[in-house]
Amino acid sequence: MSVRPAIVSIILAVGLASPSVAQEQTAPSVSVNAQQLQTAWSRLQQAFTPEQQAHEARSTARLLASSGVRIASLEVDVKNIATGRIVPRDDPSILQRPQAHEMTLVVDGRFYTFRPLSRASLEAFTGR
Repeated sequence: MSVRPAIVSIILAVGLASPSVAQEQTAPSVSVNAQQLQTAWSRLQQAFTPEQQAHEARSTARLLASSGVRIASLEVDVKNIATGRIVPRDDPSILQRPQAHEMTLVVDGRFYTFRPLSRASLEAFTGR
C-alpha cells in the first residue's frame, strides 16, 4: 500500500474532503407560501369595517409568524396619503390618524400595501 491512498483514506474517514458538509449545515431561509399570503392580504384589503380589517391583519400576522417571519424585523414603509411623504415608523401621527396613511410591508421581495381603517389594524404589524 502506498502512502497516497492511505492519506486519502484518512481524510475521507475524518470528513475533511467534503466541502458540501459545511454547506448542508447552514440554516434554511425563511419562506412564506406566496399563494396563502396573497389570499390573506386580499382579505385584509377588502375588509369593510375596522373590526374586520383588524381581524384580518392579525390573521395575516399569524400566517407570517407561523412561517418563521419575525414581524418586528419586516421592512415596513408608512406613507402619508395627503402629502405622499414617508413617515417614520414610530411617528405618533400614524396611530392618531391611521386612515391618513398607507402601509407597505416587504415579504420575500414582494410588496404588500393596505390602508388601515383603525389603530388595531396597524398594531398587528407594528407591535405598538
